[in-house]
Amino acid sequence: MKYSESSFTPSEYILLNGDKFSPESNSENKIHLLCSDGTVDGEYLAALMVTAAILANEEEGALTLELTQTKKMLGLKESAHLILRPVGTTPNWNGFTLESGILFIASQAYAVPGNYSVQNTIYNILATEKPQPWTKIIDLVEWGLASSNWLMPVGKEAAGVFSTPFICPANVRELVLAQPAAPVINLLNVCKRTRPEIWRQLILEINQAFQARKNN
Repeated sequence: MKYSESSFTPSEYILLNGDKFSPESNSENKIHLLCSDGTVDGEYLAALMVTAAILANEEEGALTLELTQTKKMLGLKESAHLILRPVGTTPNWNGFTLESGILFIASQAYAVPGNYSVQNTIYNILATEKPQPWTKIIDLVEWGLASSNWLMPVGKEAAGVFSTPFICPANVRELVLAQPAAPVINLLNVCKRTRPEIWRQLILEINQAFQARKNN
């Protein structure tokens, strides 16, 4: 089965099963889990969600990842970039997803001369007004799930009662638990094991985008 045919995309699945993918945390970067109790490292989780969204698009044949080297300072220093190159047919992602958003931004960037790197693509997705830019990734996926009626927004009058801005209904939680974790875990592990240089650059550029947007 294709990733686009599952009930939840890889990035959505990772968010809804945060305790399977991110370490427990009570730091300033913590986020509350939607389908269980507890808190995890939100920045780590957001970076993994972006990673999975990019790799899922690659697996669906919608883009390729190309590691390039550019020389700086009279050719004495090389800098690596991971290029997102849109190819093939756009997958039929269900509703608005991080997967479809990344593919759209990458396609827009590739249409004109410029920077097609992972860092630049994620930088363009992140919000400028957030002190923790990675939270934009969490927000996008949560609102995407809400637009598909998987999550219920918490009203202002009830905001003080709940630890999260959304509620995951019991029937949705059951559907989340019924979707196997192996495909998403394998998506990440195969890249990490068979293409370690791509994996390292992917994580590096995602975190660089988080930091660059925070500094701006």
